[in-house]
Amino acid sequence: MEATAARPEVFSRKASGLSRVMSPWSAFIYNFLTMGVIFPWTFVWAPEAFPGVSVWMACLFATLLELPIALAYVWMATAMPRSGGDYVFQSRVLGGAIGFPVVMSGFVIWILQWLALAGWLFATLGLAPLFLGLGVHYNSTGLINAGIWAEGHQGVVITSIIGAAAMAALLVTGFKNYVRLQYFMFAATGILVLIMLIQFLRTSPAAFATAINHFNGVVDSNPHYYTWLQHDVSSVSGGYNLAPKFALGATLLAAPIAWTSTQWATYSVEQGGEIKGARVFKNQMFIIVGSLIAVGVVLAIIAAAEQHAVGTRFFNAASASYYGGVSASGNGIGSVLPFPGMFAIIISPNPIITVLAAVSFMLASLQITCNCYIGCTRIMVGMSLDRTLPAWFSKVSPRFRTPVNAHLAYFLAGCVAIWGYSYVTKWYTITLGVTFACGYVFVMSAVAAALMPYRAKALYEASPGAQYKLAGIPLVTIFGVIGAIAGAGAVVAFLVKKGYGLTGTSPVLTYAIVAGIFVFALVIYWIGRIYQRGKGIDISYAFLEVPPE
Repeated sequence: MEATAARPEVFSRKASGLSRVMSPWSAFIYNFLTMGVIFPWTFVWAPEAFPGVSVWMACLFATLLELPIALAYVWMATAMPRSGGDYVFQSRVLGGAIGFPVVMSGFVIWILQWLALAGWLFATLGLAPLFLGLGVHYNSTGLINAGIWAEGHQGVVITSIIGAAAMAALLVTGFKNYVRLQYFMFAATGILVLIMLIQFLRTSPAAFATAINHFNGVVDSNPHYYTWLQHDVSSVSGGYNLAPKFALGATLLAAPIAWTSTQWATYSVEQGGEIKGARVFKNQMFIIVGSLIAVGVVLAIIAAAEQHAVGTRFFNAASASYYGGVSASGNGIGSVLPFPGMFAIIISPNPIITVLAAVSFMLASLQITCNCYIGCTRIMVGMSLDRTLPAWFSKVSPRFRTPVNAHLAYFLAGCVAIWGYSYVTKWYTITLGVTFACGYVFVMSAVAAALMPYRAKALYEASPGAQYKLAGIPLVTIFGVIGAIAGAGAVVAFLVKKGYGLTGTSPVLTYAIVAGIFVFALVIYWIGRIYQRGKGIDISYAFLEVPPE
């Protein structure tokens, strides 16, 4: 498919209405925060899923897994620097019948689950540790009870909806307001990373045992928690090895788990039309590849430092108990969740560290809420400009230059997801469906990158990356092929390999939901296409050129 000259009435309007207010440095920060460096699921997931794993090495392998995908995105982002990112890439190269359902299902719909998860993170890893930490320090039953309430269904739902409403209001009043807030979020993340590293590097397993025994003695009346948890896990029927030997195979298998963090190094492309200098090649290398490497290294350092502090046996026991539900007594992990920020508070639960760590977690959670809104509303704008969604979704406030209607729609849909996440049985268990669904979006964009020089030749040849070739083969094709293979391997692993979450107690239900959402998105596309054809508009012409700025 070759790009041709613009045709009249191809797009719903001649300008997106958005403005470029994000600098390359801000976009780097955005990707860094989106990868969730202080929410490392790998730490509580991988040890139980793949005994013998080296978590810090798995984080580095995940960075290598993502690298060719990230490089392929650099070429795409400079060739088509428009809001809508993955949707624009795929629809211009692979066609709307592929790009629309893939991105609508894998991102716009499934990321609603992450909007709910962001609220859960705010409540359980930010608000609850704040109350629990201060409650332990001041020996306050009221604060401890408040922390336990924050972890409960009611606390999670109430705080999630408040946070989602607040962030929607912030974003509606101007994207520049988020960009300003983001600097505080980045600073808070940096402070928390330093706190965690200092706490972990100065602490021995024996000292950590004393600290967590005191903490749990106050919170859960279990003053022997450190040894109790290890015994509770290791004494299950059949036994559980808390000190398996290092296994390179297990470490490689854990890389796709860590990839659930590093894969978001490319997420800034969704607001490509609002990034200054987005067409400059070195800018996108810094934004996408630079943020990937930075996060991969930080994750590896935190993992190694945490395991040093808490001890390998406890590190593995916490993963088995929390993620795997392994418990001889049936009591489970208890009120204190085994995440690095919580451990940093436990090591020294003084008010300053507690407040700094908790506030950092809450700001990071709100950033996840924001990136759910930002990416998905910009995709909806791109679709609406192409007329694959109604024009209502791309309406932009002339005062604030933001897609107000898209934010409203996503907030209302998010409230449903937030409520269901806490109150509908098994809803939360399909969270890892996001891992698979988003994964296939990244894979298809890598495929689009590989084919761009051939199926969107005019767009490719006009891009700054067209000059880079190896033995006459466009580098974007080489990176796209490698990235698609690597990403597809990870996505398939999530489907078929036990330990990745999707092969749990009801895999058929999970697969059916993923497939059903994709079919639903495909039906939306064809309904929109038929409706526009009835008005005399062939939306396929829109896919022959980039959307308006």
